[in-house]
This record gives sequence, C-alpha cells and structure tokens, in this order.
Amino acid sequence: MTVATKYWTGKIALGYGIGYFTGMTGDNQPHRHHAHQLSFAQNPKDKVHIQTEQQSLHYAGIFITANTEHQLFAGHYCSIYIDQTHFLAEIIQDYLQPHTAITALSEDLVDLLRACFLEQDSTLHAFEQLILFFKPKLDLDLSNRQQDFSQCLKLNLHGDLTVQQMATALNISVSRFSHWFSESFGISYRSYRKWLRLLHTIQRINQRNNLTDLAHQGQFSDQAHFSRTCKQMFGIQPSLLKFIPEIEQLPILIPSPTDEQ
Repeated sequence: MTVATKYWTGKIALGYGIGYFTGMTGDNQPHRHHAHQLSFAQNPKDKVHIQTEQQSLHYAGIFITANTEHQLFAGHYCSIYIDQTHFLAEIIQDYLQPHTAITALSEDLVDLLRACFLEQDSTLHAFEQLILFFKPKLDLDLSNRQQDFSQCLKLNLHGDLTVQQMATALNISVSRFSHWFSESFGISYRSYRKWLRLLHTIQRINQRNNLTDLAHQGQFSDQAHFSRTCKQMFGIQPSLLKFIPEIEQLPILIPSPTDEQ
C-alpha cells in the first residue's frame, strides 16, 4: 500500500439510514457493517475489486449484504450504503433477489446508479432519483410497529436511546422489543445502537476536530475504542479520512403516504 492509496480521498455523505462515498478508496482491512452496500467503478471501463473470506471478485457493480465480511482493493469507486432499518433496504433486496451474500449488479442497474450519482452534483437528489426508480415497487405494507419505530429512529440518530426507552416508546416489553428487533433486522439493538453512535461520530470528523474529543462525545470510552469500532465496521482507522472534506449531512428520507401506496 503506497502513501498515495493509504488515505481515502473524495466525498462522504451520511444521513438517517443512508450513506454515500465517491472517490479513491484507501487502506482498509476485512470488515463487516450493518448496512447493505452497492458499489460500482466510477469509470465504466473499470471494475470493483473485492476480497471475501473465500475468493477475489471483479465486477462492474456489486451488492454486499449487510454483515458480510469483505475488503475493497484500492480504486476509484462509488459506494451506496442502505441501513437494514431503512425502507429502501427491503425494496432493493426484493428487486435484486440475491441468492448469495455478494451479488453482481446488472449492467442496467449500474448504468442507473451511475446516472443518479455521477451525472449530477447533489447527493440528496441522487437518492431522491433512486427512490423514484423504486417508487412503483413501494408496495410495502409497513406495520404500525415499523412506522412507530421509524419515528423513534428519527429521534435516535445519535444512538442515545436505550432498549428500555425504545420499548417504552413502542409500548411493548423490553424482551418483546429485543426479540422483534433481532428478528426484523438480524442484529441486536445493542449492536445497532453502537452502529448509530459510530455513524454520528464519523459525521463530525474533519481536520479541525480532535479524535479523542469526538470519541468521548460519541459515548466511546476513548479514542482507541472509537478506532477499534470504526476498523471493525469499515475496515479503516478514523485518521485515514483526514483528507475527506467536511462530511455532508443528508436530511431524513422516509416514504411519504403516497410512496407507500
């Protein structure tokens, strides 16, 4: 790994349940995170190079199911992240029908993603275009509990609501909430809460902020705890993002009543 590819350079945008990176991927280790990932090469002639536990893959575009271990080789890529709790996650999975944890994207879908995210300047507009594409497929019948949970998450972007507080907000017992959450999203709420804290802390990284202060503000015990969690979930040390300009904050995107029909 050369100095030129050690650091990540480009653009990062994060919001409720969604994230986006475009630029040069730098140093990263095998990792797994609680979001589905769609990655494609910026140049149509290039391919995404990814290493899994068992094989090395080269695709024009790739879908990585949440909590799947992987490692990206250096390259100029775009990656879209969809949290398991976001309404787009189930829609995209239904559309792709993946039979394995890592699936190649069709040329048509890669072309669509490239048009949405590379041919205009607004990341928010890109996600809105993606939602418009999937709008005819928005036939999800969200339960009252799922709708209430979505509303709670809007208040829980910092990961500061305990399992007791979430259960109380949904008017169910802690044990029922924990079971429902694990069954619905495949992870414990405790793990998801740490994931939210990590994302919120990453959002605040820039060249002016001290990582130790950010770690404490994010409710990590110290910078080492923050760095370990970041490496575990994204395969990188937070310091490798030092050349990323200030991270863009995306507004909340949730399905409107017309979307759900």
